[in-house]
Amino acid sequence: MRKLILLLSIFFLLIFTTIIKNSTKEIEKKIYNTKENLRVLKNKYEMVLMDFNYLTTPEKLMEYQSKYFENELDRVANGDLQWKDVLDSYYAAFQQDLLNAMDEETGMLPNLPTLTNINCPDCKKNKLTIRNASNGVFLGCAGYSLPGDEQCKKTLNLISGDEAVSIDDQEEAQNLITKHRCSKCDLSMDNYLLDENHKLHVCSNNPDCDGFDVEEGAFKIRGYDGPTLSCHKCGSEMQLKTGRFGKYFGCMNDNCGTTRALQRNGEPKPIVMEPIVTEIACTKFEDFYLLRDSMKGLFLAASKYPKNRETRAPSSKEFLEAVSKDALIDACQYLEDPMKHLHLLEAPKKDSEGHPYIIRYNKIEDTHYLASEKEGKKTGNTATHNGTKWVEITK
Repeated sequence: MRKLILLLSIFFLLIFTTIIKNSTKEIEKKIYNTKENLRVLKNKYEMVLMDFNYLTTPEKLMEYQSKYFENELDRVANGDLQWKDVLDSYYAAFQQDLLNAMDEETGMLPNLPTLTNINCPDCKKNKLTIRNASNGVFLGCAGYSLPGDEQCKKTLNLISGDEAVSIDDQEEAQNLITKHRCSKCDLSMDNYLLDENHKLHVCSNNPDCDGFDVEEGAFKIRGYDGPTLSCHKCGSEMQLKTGRFGKYFGCMNDNCGTTRALQRNGEPKPIVMEPIVTEIACTKFEDFYLLRDSMKGLFLAASKYPKNRETRAPSSKEFLEAVSKDALIDACQYLEDPMKHLHLLEAPKKDSEGHPYIIRYNKIEDTHYLASEKEGKKTGNTATHNGTKWVEITK
């Protein structure tokens, strides 16, 4: 009888313990959801504050213009309004908006730089300032406006904190949960990577609020664990950075400025031939071609590309007339094989039927070959280099 009572007691104790644990988990879950809802509501409240006045930022002003203009253009397209009347009314309203924006009390706030405690790496005398521009936030030396020899034009591009992660996994997990708050206005802060040991936190209300914080630690760019490279031109160190078009390696030597893009597989793009200036005129623009190299082979591109978007494959005749041996050797000096393209100087201009050869690229074999064309269409005749001479293959 005693054993039965003891067993029943243990059984009910286990059930009671399980119920308590489940209840505790439910309470913790509700507390977490409540805190998360409060955080979301606070962020929305901050956004409402930022959107209160259309004329507080240049971006809001431009948004107002586009909304106003698009509605009027629809009526012009339907024939309900004259385009001259639309322009007159638009500029009248826009002029009034500009006057309101220039009002010292209610208008647009000045975009003033925020002084930090970070020393300028160039002049060593002044501090760096946080500046806002059309392309985002960057650091600039406070000595930019100084006269004469005291002037320093040093600027530093900042990598978004979304691209930077802490090397410590536990620390990184904590950073994802809690975001830095400004000590002056309590708004959330945007973070940027300065270098591998420093991260800069800037108030999201900058430049209206000058709050900032410098965090020390060990950081790396997300998605890359490889080493830095040596610049193939000057030998200086190249560091991985993030720009408008993605991640790339940039030379740390200010007098060099060489860059190499980062491929999807995590490897830097191969070194290609330097551009060669030609006297070949473009057909669509008043410009001239540069002979360029890429992972898809040699091609002609307008010198002012991408402003003048004109590219095409060169003919062997154009290549031979525009490129000298010395110019080709000089342009290929940084390649793993500086003699890679020299066989093109011996290329025939036409096939056996008199059709001009166009220089093409075989990606599998990583070499160029010739393909003749007639009135812009391939004839089927090709020529390849066997290491000593060009060999024609007819259709």
